[in-house]
Amino acid sequence: MIYLSRLLLNPRSRQVQAELRDPYQMHRTLSKAFGDADDEFARARCLFRVDNARPFAALSLLSQSLLEPDWERLTVADRYLLAPPEVKAFRLSLRGGECLAFRIHANPTVKRDGKRYGLYREQEQEAWLRRKAEENGFEVLRVLIHPATIVRSRATEGRDAQLIGVTFEGALRVTDPDALHAAAANGIGSAKAFGFGLLSLARA
Repeated sequence: MIYLSRLLLNPRSRQVQAELRDPYQMHRTLSKAFGDADDEFARARCLFRVDNARPFAALSLLSQSLLEPDWERLTVADRYLLAPPEVKAFRLSLRGGECLAFRIHANPTVKRDGKRYGLYREQEQEAWLRRKAEENGFEVLRVLIHPATIVRSRATEGRDAQLIGVTFEGALRVTDPDALHAAAANGIGSAKAFGFGLLSLARA
């Protein structure tokens, strides 16, 4: 079972603004919905993505998890949310050969000499997506690549981390239903604690 939640964030909230600047802090906020133990959050495999990140527009946060969240547990400032969270449970059913619409906000990187490096050229980003598609049971039929954004955080030992974020959307064909199901449940790519990797699928 997969649990999909939608939280409507208040763009005027200082806490929301701070978490948009440092998404790792948003990850820490969301983790409260699954309990205080680290292993509970790990088992939940929570992925998240913020859409419509425009100044003063309502922000839609999409959260996906394998455990049911309890959003009453959030420790947030007043007016952090503009409406009560919406949660629905579903089972993902995939068929080989079917075509689906997809959207993912990912951190395209390459590993060299034990270090990760961001991919900044659109050609490299598309090649990264097609490699991930082959590894995860689908074929990219068409894709729109939105301009990259830079995310900065102080998540690790007080050091600044700089990550590249790229949103891909388009159409795919399922080549291996089991592999794609696992990718949808676990996310694709690195830096999932920073709001990357959530693969959204929809039938046209």
